Amino acid sequence: MALGNSTMTYDQLGQLTAHLLNKAFFETTRTVSKGVFRRLVDGEVVAITQLEFEGDETVQLNMKLDMSAYRGDINYTRFRDGLVALLKELLTVLSKEGALKTFTANDANGVATDTRLLGASGPTQHGEDINVLMVAMTPSKSEPKIVVELMYMDPDQFVSAKRGES
Repeated sequence: MALGNSTMTYDQLGQLTAHLLNKAFFETTRTVSKGVFRRLVDGEVVAITQLEFEGDETVQLNMKLDMSAYRGDINYTRFRDGLVALLKELLTVLSKEGALKTFTANDANGVATDTRLLGASGPTQHGEDINVLMVAMTPSKSEPKIVVELMYMDPDQFVSAKRGES
C-alpha cells in the first residue's frame, strides 16, 4: 500500500494495524478507550494518530466502525472482546512472515478500489449472537490520510456446509 512517497508490505500494514488497535483501545485508560468506542458507534470518523516518516512527511490515521452486520446489542465489552479476538488472530498470522493475506474491495460496479481488507478476523459469541470483526484500510487519494475501518461481517459467510449435506 502506498503511503505518500513510501510503500508498505502487507505484513507491515498488518503490524501497523495491530499497533494502532492496541494504542487506541488497550494502552489507553478504559475511559479514553470507551470514549473512542462511543464516538465510533455514533458514526464518527475518529482521528487516532499521525505517522511520521523521514523527510517530515506525515500520514493521518483515522478510524471508523461499520456495524451493519452486527447481531445483538453492541456494548463496549462485546466490542473489546472482538478486538481481542481480531488482534490475537492478526498477531498469529503475522508471526509467519508473508502469511497475511489481503483482499481488494470492489465498488458497486465491481471495479477494484484502494481499500485492503486484512485476512484476519475476530469471531465472538455472546449468547446466541455470533459476530465477526475484521479491519480494512483505505488510503486517501487527495491527502496523506488512511482510514482504518473496523467492520462487522456477516458471520454466515464463514460457516461451511456440514459434511454429508447435498
